[in-house]
Amino acid sequence: MAVVNDSLHNYNGLIQNAGDINVTGAIINDDSLTGGGPVAITGLYELGGDWVNNGTVISYTDSVMLLGGSQLITGTVVTPFHHLILAGTPASVKTQTINATVDGILDLRDHELATQQYEMLVLNTDPAAITKAAGASGFVSSLDTGRLSRATSSTSVYLYPTGTPSSITSLPFYYRPVDMTPSSAASNIYGARLVHDPTADSYDVAKLDDTLCRVNPLYYHRLYHSMGASSSKIKMYYDDVNDGYWTQMAHWASSRWNYMGPPTAGSGYGFSSVEISNWSNFSPHPFALGSKKFRLDAGPDKDIYSGESVQLNPTISLSSIDIADVQWTPSTYLDYDNIKDPTATPIATTQYTIIVTDRSGCSMRDSLTLTLMPDLLLIPNAFSPNKDGLNDIFKPLNKNLTKIAFQIFDRWGEKVFETDGIGEGWDGTYKNVKQDIGVYVWKIEYQLEGSATMRSESGNVTLVR
Repeated sequence: MAVVNDSLHNYNGLIQNAGDINVTGAIINDDSLTGGGPVAITGLYELGGDWVNNGTVISYTDSVMLLGGSQLITGTVVTPFHHLILAGTPASVKTQTINATVDGILDLRDHELATQQYEMLVLNTDPAAITKAAGASGFVSSLDTGRLSRATSSTSVYLYPTGTPSSITSLPFYYRPVDMTPSSAASNIYGARLVHDPTADSYDVAKLDDTLCRVNPLYYHRLYHSMGASSSKIKMYYDDVNDGYWTQMAHWASSRWNYMGPPTAGSGYGFSSVEISNWSNFSPHPFALGSKKFRLDAGPDKDIYSGESVQLNPTISLSSIDIADVQWTPSTYLDYDNIKDPTATPIATTQYTIIVTDRSGCSMRDSLTLTLMPDLLLIPNAFSPNKDGLNDIFKPLNKNLTKIAFQIFDRWGEKVFETDGIGEGWDGTYKNVKQDIGVYVWKIEYQLEGSATMRSESGNVTLVR
């Protein structure tokens, strides 16, 4: 039956369709409409206008094909579709103003199903219950608490082809699907919606736990678990050229984004992906792509001497492919300031800071100090060998000695101590006898690192107790 240039209105009666009803305009049901009855259970409704249900629809194995441009799934009563096929004008939008269910196939082809603040629930638990034409970009968009929901009864992968509403022309469009893989074959219902700008929705991407470094500011997903108790794998997809590079997933809870645990990286549907296993906490509903802080250690502080060079060797817990940028500051006395391991030859004590940025835009910093040791003999002018652990031994304090000949004499010129051991000193005794307090004379010949010359110096030291 064909209704040309008009609508079909079942005002008060029963339509049993075991064939093909093609309507140029809307189909309006105010009473009863079935797929032909339990015997002749097939039927096809093709319409170019809106689907309006205010009565009873009994679907057996019939199909509803929306063939127009912008069409509504509307009315006052939820329609239990069997097969729902989006067709007609390429890339057209079919919009819900009420909840709807599909217990057969939801065929999106290359169209947008805009659920708005309502739910499209696919009751068919076959993972292939949502289809698209080969190479087509059909998707489901939602607003507020609207979502695409799917009933599951297996441990297979269930696709949620979600995108942002094309009607929001002031914001960029994103098609970013989600996969849900239940951990058991028990009955569950999971739902998903893709949303622009988490911060604008009060999920501030600057509010992070101690593990996360960044959260995707462009979009996020709201994920739901409205029936059942099984945990699920969650696999989120992204375009690393347009969206940035992401390695983690984050869940909003306790007024911040929280790290969800070690992920698995992958790809699919032409995107890169991040997957988290055995996730069971779907309240609150916001989930986003994120990046984790990495470990950066500039290395230990070092003492160096005039003319000495040292290669900086930081520890970075990133693979080389994940490092986007390295910068050392200041660049003074470095051969390069934009590589991981430059060589420093400072002529003054300098603190160097390394800033590393990874591919996701996360930056970490750490510092070390290179202390220039003086080119002088460092030796105290008094010591107190009273075994209190403070200044008990009289010796040169330089760390850059390579040779030494060290002697100490009392006031009568008698030698009371002698050594050529670097780091050795006088404990204030002579032949195991504590020496008197007073002034003693020292003489030293020494050589410093980096120098071929032996130097000689002498002076006085006061022994106190």
